Amino acid sequence: MSSKIWVWKKVPGIVGRCNDVIYSRPKTPPSQDLLLYFGGDVQDIQENMEQHSDSKKYIEWNLQNTAHILSTNFPKKHIIVIRPSRIYVTMHALFSCFDNFVPGNEYGIPSYLPTHNGLKHLHELVKSCLDHIKTCSGSEDPSLFSIEKIKLTLMGFSKGCVVLNQLLHEFHYYQRKSKPDVEINNFTKLIESIWWLDGGHAGTKDTWITDKSILESFAKLRINVHVHVTPYQVQDSSRPWNREEENRFSTTLKNIGVPIKRELHFTDKPRSLLLHFNVIKAVGNCTQ
Repeated sequence: MSSKIWVWKKVPGIVGRCNDVIYSRPKTPPSQDLLLYFGGDVQDIQENMEQHSDSKKYIEWNLQNTAHILSTNFPKKHIIVIRPSRIYVTMHALFSCFDNFVPGNEYGIPSYLPTHNGLKHLHELVKSCLDHIKTCSGSEDPSLFSIEKIKLTLMGFSKGCVVLNQLLHEFHYYQRKSKPDVEINNFTKLIESIWWLDGGHAGTKDTWITDKSILESFAKLRINVHVHVTPYQVQDSSRPWNREEENRFSTTLKNIGVPIKRELHFTDKPRSLLLHFNVIKAVGNCTQ
């Protein structure tokens, strides 16, 4: 199949929210498996990164090429890279702000809530993406790419993990509602696995979720968890909370029976931003 990358502008989710989406079709179809990726600070579409003096040093990790890397790592999946709804630009960096999924300050540092309608937005965004995929595939089969038949993998890298963290809060919220939200519950059942790749943001807390009641609610969903970290985040002496929170997150999930695989990469090399990004490639060795 073609390795063409599509960029879809302003794909609608819930009313008032939309996201640009970068899409790569599976290399080994047919497939109704979707991988949804939320990227880190610095990462943007190629043309934007080329115009920024700092970001262009990391141009390899633009969102289009990231979609290509993920398609190589996960050849049976449709790759959907969800661009942040807001990019905060400073002289020295681009900050990814996923305001449609999780509230935060101007730098996108999260302030988690019981719900921010992130799950509802994701649900509607996926349905819109399926319509685009049908158009790209030229399929006239009305049953193909129906929301009920897909399987979802969610993946966050670095700053993008704040989206996954907010979703944990929302899983907890919907489980505690007196009247079940059938549509959201059915959507949640489509999620087979969630991947946290070297989570981190510019704040001084809440890099990982450590609230046991939230994690216990998550455990009931029986979603497979993959945690991949590097020394850049979890061995940074100036940010000890990253290591402490990740340890509590991973240990708690393991102790309460969540199927979790955790791997620390590049332990034989000095911690670096380059190896932080390289975890995106490294997970390809862990997909079999």
